[in-house]
Amino acid sequence: MGGDHAPHVTLQGAREALEAWPGLFLFLVGDEAVLRPELARQGFTPALMARAEVVHASQTVVMEDKATSILKEKKDSSIRVAAQLVREGRAHGMVSMGHTGAAMVASSLVIGKLEGVDRPALASVLPNMKGNPTVLLDVGANVDSRAEHIAQFAVMGSVYAEEVLGLERPRVGILSVGEEDGKGTDVTKDASAMLRQMDIRFEGNAEGRDIWNGNFDVIACDGFVGNVVLKSSEALAEGIIGGLRESFMETPITKLAGLLAKPAMKRFKKKLDYAEYGGAPLLGVKGVSIIGHGRSDHKAVRNAIRAALRAAEHHLHERIQERVALLLPQD
Repeated sequence: MGGDHAPHVTLQGAREALEAWPGLFLFLVGDEAVLRPELARQGFTPALMARAEVVHASQTVVMEDKATSILKEKKDSSIRVAAQLVREGRAHGMVSMGHTGAAMVASSLVIGKLEGVDRPALASVLPNMKGNPTVLLDVGANVDSRAEHIAQFAVMGSVYAEEVLGLERPRVGILSVGEEDGKGTDVTKDASAMLRQMDIRFEGNAEGRDIWNGNFDVIACDGFVGNVVLKSSEALAEGIIGGLRESFMETPITKLAGLLAKPAMKRFKKKLDYAEYGGAPLLGVKGVSIIGHGRSDHKAVRNAIRAALRAAEHHLHERIQERVALLLPQD
């Protein structure tokens, strides 16, 4: 029920996911009176419905609602009901394109945090110039992180890069204002000192340009900084694509050039398109939680489900729990 184009776009993406991955089973959580008629319109055949179940939720969290509304006023909201399915073990994970804050509250308090994880972190998978993804976290779940939190973000991001993205010994960095060890705030310097004692491939400070040049696979930062980076990056990517499109339309010659360049432009746009990755995983909870963009189209929904499926297949939260346990004080 969440997202700017729900429920038809979310159901279209769900149908495409079921068609793409035969081993997938989906719970479709929302107002049954709304979902049932839309299922037929979106091409849910009896064969597909054998691998899907509508779970009724009488309430929907809207953007004007507080994130904590799922705890009292909207206990039967689709976000909370979906999280409850994970908590009960009926589902391995949940995917939501709706209210980001409510999805994070549902994940942290209903699904529950992993032991030893102080604060779950929202990770974003961004394309870099070497053709590989860069995992940036936290991108908004925590806006006042301490050094130990950022160190945990780095560890969880490293596990995600290994297990889900298939990167062997991912290169990990702390986002700072210079590559030298002495650069940064007290928080970033303390986090770096902690990471140097851990069994990960920590390579020191990463600068803003390192998000895009591929020198690091995982970059950890405070959620305030990460969210600003993410939102500005999305706007910049849209501006570049839009500016190039306008430039190609200026004269007959540029129109011809644009026509010839169209295949290359499509490949370039695909590299920058957030829909290719589908959504951001919330790392540090007892299950899989993928939080998508509110304006997600059907492709983004399908790919968010793919991200959740991969995380479940690789037992991501269990791997994170194992790694975080090594950081806990020993009796």
